[in-house]
Formats: sequence, C-alpha cells, structure tokens
Amino acid sequence: MDELDLQSFWELLPLKGLGPIQLLMDKAAIRPYDKILGKIIAEENENLEQRKQDFHDTVKQFSEFFNEEDLKIAIDALEETIGTERDDISHTYRESGISMEYKKDQLIEIFADDRAKLLHFKGIPIFSSEPVHLISEISKELNEIPLIKDEEVVFPHHHLFLFSFLTEQANGQYLKASKKNRSISWRNSPRTHAVDLADYHQLNLS
Repeated sequence: MDELDLQSFWELLPLKGLGPIQLLMDKAAIRPYDKILGKIIAEENENLEQRKQDFHDTVKQFSEFFNEEDLKIAIDALEETIGTERDDISHTYRESGISMEYKKDQLIEIFADDRAKLLHFKGIPIFSSEPVHLISEISKELNEIPLIKDEEVVFPHHHLFLFSFLTEQANGQYLKASKKNRSISWRNSPRTHAVDLADYHQLNLS
C-alpha cells in the first residue's frame, strides 16, 4: 500500500469502523487486511454453553457437596450474570495494538493501544498528539461534548471511549494523564452492561 492508502486505512471512523473495515463486518471479510493489521498474537472466545459445561464439570469434581438442585440454581445464576449479550463473543489481539471483538463473527468493537502508531482521526494522530487538542477536535467534528470520569473520556452518542489521555479533577476540569497505557475503543452501539453515565461529568474544554 502507498502512503495515501495507509493514511486512509488507519482512519478512525466513529460509529463506522477503521478505514475500509466496517463495524458489523463478518470476520472472514477482514482476513484480507491481515497483512496491514498485523499478526494475530492471541484469540479468545466466550460461549455460554461451553462455560456452563465447564462449570458443570467443575461442580462434578465436588459432587459430594452439591446435588442437582444446587447445580441448577448455580447455572441459572451464571446465565443471569453473563446474559445472552455476552454469548458467542470472540476477540482477536494483534501485534499492531489493534484488537477486535466479534459477536457471532460480526465485528462489534475495535480497540487500539499506543502501538497503533498510524491510527488517526481526520489526520490527527491518536497517540502522538497533544490530548486536549485531539479531544477538542473530535468534539468539534462530532458536535458532541465529551464526558469524563477518572481517566476515561467518553463520547456517549458516538460510542467512543478514550483511556488515560486525561485524568479527572473537580467540576469537569482535568490534567493530562500519563502517556503510558493510553488506549481508545469505538463501536456502533452501547457497551454491554454499560456503566451509569450519571457518574460522569461534562469535560470543560474551554
């Protein structure tokens, strides 16, 4: 790929995806981009039925302490805790710093850490730009005032989450956070088991 193509490929597109990779795209359709995205170094799967079976097998090892009714109650509680929204979830982790989460093999979230040097928003590098400038430009472009809590900045209407760029002070004020462990994630729908945004404050960028 030439420089222009790489610039286009590594553009963060809120609610849409990453360059040509669209949210809700099938996992198989992303494979042609493996060379650019980097080698997959780890994969994980979350499957409710498998977790139930693993739990059942564990309980069987201690069968003298449990009866069938105990097991049923425990599995029902497991289902309620996990919920169907976390069933059939898989993750791929790449050496480029890009991770992707899938539900039933459809892309639902993209995550990037500071190894993704080429990642940018409208030409503004995500990880090497001054954080206030970056977040201000995102806010202007999306026409949305972000929220902050601790070290997380959120654009809730665009399901965009920045971690460790700024750290919360009183009344929506902030300080620059450490450059270590910065990351960003984006999706096209609310996070599963999303936190209560009532605990967040509008970020004062003026």
